[in-house]
Amino acid sequence: MKIAIEKYPFVFSEKIGPYIFLKRLSKSLKIKYDITNILNPFYDIGLFTSTSKSIYNKPYVLRIGGVYFDKNNTIQDTVSSNQKIFNSINNSIGVIFVSEFTKKLVLKLYKEFNKKNIVINNAVPLDVFKPSGNNKREELGINENDFVIVASASWRRHKRLEEIIEFFFRIKKKNKFKLLILGNVQNKIFDNDIIYTGNINPIFLPDWYRTGNLFLNLSWLDHSPNTLAEAIACGLPCLSSNNGGTKELIESCNAGIVSQVDETYNYEMVDYYNPVKPNFSILENDFYKIFKNYNFYKNNIHFTNVSIDNASVKYIDFITRCWNENNR
Repeated sequence: MKIAIEKYPFVFSEKIGPYIFLKRLSKSLKIKYDITNILNPFYDIGLFTSTSKSIYNKPYVLRIGGVYFDKNNTIQDTVSSNQKIFNSINNSIGVIFVSEFTKKLVLKLYKEFNKKNIVINNAVPLDVFKPSGNNKREELGINENDFVIVASASWRRHKRLEEIIEFFFRIKKKNKFKLLILGNVQNKIFDNDIIYTGNINPIFLPDWYRTGNLFLNLSWLDHSPNTLAEAIACGLPCLSSNNGGTKELIESCNAGIVSQVDETYNYEMVDYYNPVKPNFSILENDFYKIFKNYNFYKNNIHFTNVSIDNASVKYIDFITRCWNENNR
């Protein structure tokens, strides 16, 4: 069975989350399986992202990394954007969701969904993202005993960087902490204890994660960010908000605390780029649970659940089952 993966062989530096994941997945898969590009007419089955089309009318499995639910159409029209995804679902022979959150949202918005499906959370190569290795502390002048909070994202308003910084100012009144922000930030709030890295070459990302002690993710209704999987694999206990797909990875890896800072989301349309403010009192209590019991949280992370090699086995198993059923 020859599998075509969208954008393979990834000869360019792609910074879009789904393609970052597929690049890592294809590297794991090609060790054992025959992988090719979707332009090759001689493949058997494709693995596509949300709105792809099979130009040779070949069967394909669709990986859904998210759908749209912004009621204000801030970036693009929500209904028409989702319809493109739903049309791709209609023509697929199976669907892989990156989180239960994503699956529930699709089922709410696309009521006629009846495709064979599975949920497979994001993962990373554990030979690259790992607790042991270099870090940037000496280069940045960070002392060995300084407690460093890491936040990383492709920063847009729903990632709640403003709230992360507000929370940081709240806790640094009581203790000496540093905040390390990975990724490009347009409007910086400067402070002696906040370090902005700008965009980082993916090759060096593990060094930056290992510079920190804890990963803070307050993203509002995020489907499944690669950054969370990267941080977990580098051995950082994580503190996250409770809605979206982020909590699934933390819970499956026993990688920290999912803080109940937001009201339960009911899968309705929202003003996505005007996120609600999290409950900082609850967040602070959970932060200090990890801070005061740090070794316990750090030493009990289950790395196998964030392994790209383990995820690739799940992908192949599902793709094979879809292929076999389609050929009956």
